[in-house]
Amino acid sequence: MERDIQWARSRHNRRLKKIAQRVDIDENLTTYVARHSFATIAKRKNIPLAAIQELLGHTSIKTTEIYLDSLSSETLDEYQRKILEC
Repeated sequence: MERDIQWARSRHNRRLKKIAQRVDIDENLTTYVARHSFATIAKRKNIPLAAIQELLGHTSIKTTEIYLDSLSSETLDEYQRKILEC
């Protein structure tokens, strides 16, 4: 079962990379990036954390909190990178 999930995720990620190339997106699109983007948008739209937890399929609200906290750091790192490119 786990191998099937990994294979499906890999296949999906390859398709996302092809889509990114076709529309000139330089970022490495993956299911991980898609889930983080989804969670970020939900958080910015003030969707309750418990609802985001359910939507992401997390069994623990703590996992969702960690997931969103790590996202904030990544977003700030990206902003800092953009600033330093100037």
